[in-house]
Amino acid sequence: MVFINFVGNVLYFQGMDIVEMIQPMKLLLLSYDRTNLNATNTLLLIQLYPLLVVFPAGFSLARDYQLGTRVFLVSRLGNATYQISKYLSVFLATMIIFTVPFLLEIILNCISFPMSAAGNLSNLSMYDGAYRNAVDEYLMKDIYLYSPYLYAVIGTLFFGAVSGLFGVFTAAVSSLIRVKYNVFFFLPVFILLNLTTIFAGRFPKEAPSIKWYDYILLFDDEGKKAGFLIAGILVITLFSIIAANISGRKDCL
Repeated sequence: MVFINFVGNVLYFQGMDIVEMIQPMKLLLLSYDRTNLNATNTLLLIQLYPLLVVFPAGFSLARDYQLGTRVFLVSRLGNATYQISKYLSVFLATMIIFTVPFLLEIILNCISFPMSAAGNLSNLSMYDGAYRNAVDEYLMKDIYLYSPYLYAVIGTLFFGAVSGLFGVFTAAVSSLIRVKYNVFFFLPVFILLNLTTIFAGRFPKEAPSIKWYDYILLFDDEGKKAGFLIAGILVITLFSIIAANISGRKDCL
């Protein structure tokens, strides 16, 4: 998806005058600003993300149970060490896979497009009041104003970290529930994320967004509250810790 998005940008913007050129970071696949022009790739990522985020390592704990390797590992490492190392490996594996391609796209965009370009896909002037209001809604706005490139790197790392957390959440659910088919472990994250978009439609338009992608995509100008993001991260983290504790005691008994 990153490759398709990059090639599409190169073909679309080739030969464009630098005065009219879009800021390179706003052309990224993770850029919410892309929804103003040719949003196909970014919208596809939003639709597939709840399923894709489970693939890298979400099934690893369930696989250990199914293959019986968990008994051997626990006997060698101890249950607490096994649980911590497993969750850590799930987090890191998922984070790396959901970070490296997007960091590579940042590098490719810096090489392929003029870094001094300052346009945006909404075609608003930097001095337009509507543009300033949109920037005010960015998470980490101060970092963006200091450097869009630093903002893109930090935002991409944050996207990877949140993805890693969802991988751990899936592993935590699999430690509590035993099912015959791993395909059922796609459901927890899929349901959790899609509930935020379903319930968002029941709030007034002026209310802060609760849609998951408004908090992890770059250059998102929808109204939001950082408290919602912090609360969501804390809840998922707390659930994972409690699940690890419960499953560990249950298995020991």
